Amino acid sequence: MGKNQIISTFNRFAEMEAKDNSPLYEFWCHRIVQDDLLLDLIEHIPKTQPQPNLFFASVQYLALRTKQPLAHCFLYPEETKFEMSFHLLKDFCKENEYELIELFQTKKVQTNEVQRAAYLYPIFHEIFKRGNKPLTLIEIGTSAGLLLNLEYYQYEIQQSDPIHYGAKGSSLQIHAKNLGDTLIGVDTFEIKNRLGIDLNIIDLNVDEDFYWLQCLIWPEQQKRKENLKKARKIHLNCEKTLLEGDFRKLIPKYIGELNEESQIVIFHTHVANQFPSELKEELLIMINHLSRKTPIYHVYNNLYDQHLHVDYIHSSETTNLKVLKNTDGHGHYFYWN
Repeated sequence: MGKNQIISTFNRFAEMEAKDNSPLYEFWCHRIVQDDLLLDLIEHIPKTQPQPNLFFASVQYLALRTKQPLAHCFLYPEETKFEMSFHLLKDFCKENEYELIELFQTKKVQTNEVQRAAYLYPIFHEIFKRGNKPLTLIEIGTSAGLLLNLEYYQYEIQQSDPIHYGAKGSSLQIHAKNLGDTLIGVDTFEIKNRLGIDLNIIDLNVDEDFYWLQCLIWPEQQKRKENLKKARKIHLNCEKTLLEGDFRKLIPKYIGELNEESQIVIFHTHVANQFPSELKEELLIMINHLSRKTPIYHVYNNLYDQHLHVDYIHSSETTNLKVLKNTDGHGHYFYWN
């Protein structure tokens, strides 16, 4: 990837993602695009990875591990003087060039945002009510599999008439805003099976993997880091299957071996944007083929657009049931309909 494309990527990240979410990363982006040393370093990031996310996570990871002065910017972003912080960033990258390149080659951007469960929960509840069957959840790009535990979290949703759902008394309280139609009657539902698939499973039994997930979270978002800690404890006590490999091979095999009746739900959030167009097409072909034997719900975004879609596929016929438009990527708000 050439420097002009890197510059465009970091400018877009600053304006579309970091703005209003991470003032520190926004400032760094605007300075990075003017710095040849850092641009040369970033060229080592694989084309398959979101460059700003992998760059900042790698820097955060290494700075905190080595306890260098730059670490203070990640621990106390509200105290950071931006201009001075950029000089620290540049010096740090110069001194740790080879270590950072190794991280670029060995780590992946695999955030596991539990906040997205705020809108997945009522979607899965509707699917459960519609078919009156326990659910088999299959998540593509599962990372650590935290969204497979969603009924063990408690939710408080702000809307015209606030609503609570999920597990009362859960250690993990998820707060979100519904800016669309009022949600009513969201109740419990049964999950029979949980399968998460990823090319690189993050094992939260391993401290190193958990630490990397923490570093993928932006410095100002301490609440997300706290939620991740709480979700980890719940996750380790929730039975599920996490498989590493190609979903095109694993999903048909898994579904073919199911010996009890359940409603299959294949879902993925903020993963398909990393799929080439051929893989997106193969995903849809696979689901259509599987639907000849059993009905399937497909919950997804970033196949065609950023909206969250809920499709029902039966005998290769697809019915679009719901589209949640402009849903926040971090799950802080959604528009129900």
